[in-house]
Amino acid sequence: MKSTMIRTEPISTSLTIKVDRTPKNHEQADAIESTWQDLCAQNPRYFNGQMLAFDSYDPATGVIRASIEEYKNHAVRDTVDVGIYLLATTAIITAPDEQGEPRYVLGQRSPSTHQYGNRWELGPSGGVDVPADGTDHLEFDAIVNELKREIIEEVGIEIGACPAAPIALVHDDAVGSVDIAIQITLPAMPVLDCSWEYVDCRWIPLAELLDWVTKRPNELIPTTVALALRLNT
Repeated sequence: MKSTMIRTEPISTSLTIKVDRTPKNHEQADAIESTWQDLCAQNPRYFNGQMLAFDSYDPATGVIRASIEEYKNHAVRDTVDVGIYLLATTAIITAPDEQGEPRYVLGQRSPSTHQYGNRWELGPSGGVDVPADGTDHLEFDAIVNELKREIIEEVGIEIGACPAAPIALVHDDAVGSVDIAIQITLPAMPVLDCSWEYVDCRWIPLAELLDWVTKRPNELIPTTVALALRLNT
């Protein structure tokens, strides 16, 4: 894996994703396909479909520009890097405990995940789905609704109407991803029910998370380390 470099961009306005549907061609197509077949042989869970790739962000307008790529073109980046960054979301789910102190959801990633297996993360997280044909943009409410579906699937929380706000864009150059970190505030802590993507999940107070960041940062994914430090500011 490449050396980790994390960059965060604060978000101070609502977001819109604008999608460029122009087809992309890559000169290393044969090398991509060969490497992809090797990955699929190692992990049968891999599936090649469409994904949104991050192109740029304008903080003045809140517009993220994205293009459509095949997932395999990104998955092979450790061997064949064509400069694709997956556009994803990360949930920062918070709720008060019995004493009214805020707690956060952390999940331990399955060892079969493509990157950062067995590490803990603020989440759930996942790629932003390509919108249906004829749609070239996603408003913030649609992004949040996608993330809520991810939350139901991965930790079993069904979220209705509740405050949600974009916090930051987190760039992870090591794995080629840009995550929209969205804080979702619940009135109470529901029971968590992990799917296969998490081998464990829990609610923890911020002080415990920060202690974890200080003493055992390699147990957490780098983007969670960066977000935890931002939550403490």
